[in-house]
Amino acid sequence: MSVIHQNIELMMSSALSGAGMDVIIVSTTTVHQEIYWQKRLELTRGQISKDNAIILAVHEDWTGGAGNALGTLYAFTRAVEKAHRVFDIDLREKISNGASVAIYHTAGQGTRLAPLPGSESNNKSGVKLPGMLEIDGNIQPITILEAVIRQTSVYAASRTARISVFWGDQIFIPATPVGYSPVHHADILCCLAPMPSAIEWKERGLEKYGLVAVAANGDATQVEKITYDTANSLIEKRTLSVEKGVGVSLGSFSVSYELMTALLEEFNEELEAKEGKLDSDPHFWMPLTLDEDTYLSLMRQKGVGPSDSKNHYIRMAAFKARFRSGNPSARLVGAVDVGNNCYWWDFGHVQGYLANVIKINQQTDEAIIMRRFFGITANIIGADLGEAVEADNCSLVINSKINKGKIVNSVVIGVNTGCLDIRDSVLINVSCPSITVCDALLYNVAEPTSLSMESGSIRADAYVPFTHHYALISSIERDGKDDWEQVLSGNPLSYRELSEENKAVDIMQAEMFSTMEHDRIKRAIFDTIW
Repeated sequence: MSVIHQNIELMMSSALSGAGMDVIIVSTTTVHQEIYWQKRLELTRGQISKDNAIILAVHEDWTGGAGNALGTLYAFTRAVEKAHRVFDIDLREKISNGASVAIYHTAGQGTRLAPLPGSESNNKSGVKLPGMLEIDGNIQPITILEAVIRQTSVYAASRTARISVFWGDQIFIPATPVGYSPVHHADILCCLAPMPSAIEWKERGLEKYGLVAVAANGDATQVEKITYDTANSLIEKRTLSVEKGVGVSLGSFSVSYELMTALLEEFNEELEAKEGKLDSDPHFWMPLTLDEDTYLSLMRQKGVGPSDSKNHYIRMAAFKARFRSGNPSARLVGAVDVGNNCYWWDFGHVQGYLANVIKINQQTDEAIIMRRFFGITANIIGADLGEAVEADNCSLVINSKINKGKIVNSVVIGVNTGCLDIRDSVLINVSCPSITVCDALLYNVAEPTSLSMESGSIRADAYVPFTHHYALISSIERDGKDDWEQVLSGNPLSYRELSEENKAVDIMQAEMFSTMEHDRIKRAIFDTIW
């Protein structure tokens, strides 16, 4: 059995075997998201996390956002307070006694994934994927966040008395063993490989990513989005050492409890005032691993003025000196390799979402791994299909009711219709009398009339409880980040306007309203047919 196959089995068994994270902290942006994830993740214990996992959903009430560095520290402090106030648990004591803790960041508007997050009341990590869970006796699709929690559970055994940080929109299946013994106070997940040639660097688009370079002794250096020539120059100057490889950073990391405590003390003033914005790569790992001149040069390329960069570098240098004063040999930053041939599924933008979901239909090892990860054991699961339905051997049909039609190379989940004619498409939670689409994405659509869309179309419906049901149309080649302020043709409002309206929406009430809209259409469809 390959390492990837071994890792996938560990992921699938961790919840039942009690091998997952002891404490799960979810950092959200609103009170409604906090309430939603607290309830949902408590209900999915035993399927996603282990039965006795401590669930702590918190929200970041920080004007303008804290950035993922200060945001991590703030989420931790909020979780410590909530654990004590709500559950009478001393979280710090649990960690010092060896608990494994994971923080999952769900902040951000999900602009590149628009309009799907709008359909989930701005809850971008609540966007659905092709796996099913039993929640309160009902079968429901797994969310991106739940998939991430399942996937990252395999690091718990190696990270006792550590705090891990993960992002709620990407899943990776490591091609290297997940068990390891941490020797650094911080370690960054990355895909390592030998230093590539200039051609390979360009082909892999490495200038678009944060990179981690690993020296012969295992110490790591973090750099942000540099060209091959810049990387080569830094290697020649011995600023970067790449004896053990260089690779794309996944952004996720873990820190020792000692380092977390020191960082909380260092940035206590910002945390108390809820002011400032710092990100982990440019404001933690780069100043801690680079010399001053290189740091200032790279930050200048990011548009940061030299005085700001210099002041921050001096601050982090003093922090590093204090941290090492009691232990001069302390090793600060290392790397955890997930393998350059790992599987990495990015659901953070619509193109990646569609491509990765429909990938499950392929006859490849990656598709086999994906089906195992999402618990897909057959092509048709829990579906009521009429005799006139033709579905090819690769399409996936789950929890759907379809009277007649044709399904070719598509993923169909929670679809209720009298007639379905689709090819190369993904339909999740769709109720409509008749649907004809090709190369399309329909998400949470409740449409009372027949639906036919052009190739490459996207439609996602948004539900503002008991007042508005919006149909949002886009196309696969568009980037929601670029379209954020626009009212696209056929749409009632812009993504930004919907996001603003969704801020006050109770997510559970929105789900109830969505269910009512779908039920109304389903009754009309099937009362007519039968």
